[in-house]
Amino acid sequence: MLVKTNFELDKIKKQHPKYDPYFIASASFNERRRKFESLWKNYAPYADVNFRNQVKISFHQRSWEMYVGNVLLKKNLNIKSKKEGPDFIVGDKIYIECVAPTKGDPKNPNSVPDPFIATSPDEMIAQPVPDNQMILRISQVIHDKGLDQYQKWKNKAWFKADNPFILTINVADLGYVEEPEMPNVIKTLFGFESLQINLRTGKSSYSARNEIKKSNDSSVPVRYFLNSDFNFLSGVLFSEEYVLSHPENLGDDCFFVNNPFAINPVEEKFISCFRNWKAHKTIDGLVSVRLIR
Repeated sequence: MLVKTNFELDKIKKQHPKYDPYFIASASFNERRRKFESLWKNYAPYADVNFRNQVKISFHQRSWEMYVGNVLLKKNLNIKSKKEGPDFIVGDKIYIECVAPTKGDPKNPNSVPDPFIATSPDEMIAQPVPDNQMILRISQVIHDKGLDQYQKWKNKAWFKADNPFILTINVADLGYVEEPEMPNVIKTLFGFESLQINLRTGKSSYSARNEIKKSNDSSVPVRYFLNSDFNFLSGVLFSEEYVLSHPENLGDDCFFVNNPFAINPVEEKFISCFRNWKAHKTIDGLVSVRLIR
């Protein structure tokens, strides 16, 4: 059912409290519905049997998976999707799993708070960007959908140990505009923290850290690409845009970053399909990371 006003939209949301509000909004406005149906038409042959039910409950996560499938198809990559295993297998050589972190439980102090949205100029205020909480949420999905999932696959008959494994991450649902020169996904993977400028030379760099402290003072490690326990993770493809806000050219919002210590590196042929952050090992065992525009 299409709506014309926010009042009508709120009414439908109250009628379907179990449905994801983002799903309802996307189904209720013609432009959003048109974009979804266009993506679905291409993705339908690859979707699992639970997709149409689950997208109503976890719209952002499942629609991101659908979007990634469309992007891969547009890049003329041969994809498969099986009942068990990663969301996509590209050319029988690359495993791809899709994740989209949420803000988390609002009662948890480590979750990402909702941003304050002013309804008039008088209400506008400066508010901090909760980078640490966002990085904690990104870290959680890397661990859960990266390490834990990969460990479950290792003993399966279909699993090929020499196939690269890529995690795709959409962070739009975290709700804040990120620092364009250093996205939080990059900070999470390499341990970068704050911009620092040498007042004498004018050169800039980023400070580094190994972990983030949670509210209970426990530590959560970052620098995943410098951690040998995660050398199975060949790279990350990420986007900061909501799926239905994607650019006309599918995939222009996606960036690929390679793991320079991966045991199964991704071929350049795949990497060149995307805008990317290039990571290189340095002599001292660290990394140099730069955005290729």
